[in-house]
Amino acid sequence: MSAQKTLHEIEAAIGTLSLPERLRLYKDMPQLIGRSAEDLDWQRLGLENFFQDDSPDDQVYDPI
Repeated sequence: MSAQKTLHEIEAAIGTLSLPERLRLYKDMPQLIGRSAEDLDWQRLGLENFFQDDSPDDQVYDPI
């Protein structure tokens, strides 16, 4: 089984969860993937700030 197929199966399974189950999964996700919640928060903030700069010099990063 390919990793991509497995990912699609996981996404489909998440789609069948109730809202309380989805919220619990969201809360538990950092532990499930072996990362701390703080690490994920810093990563999210870094990505958000990276894509806020729209200077012409940064056009090379637009396709990312």
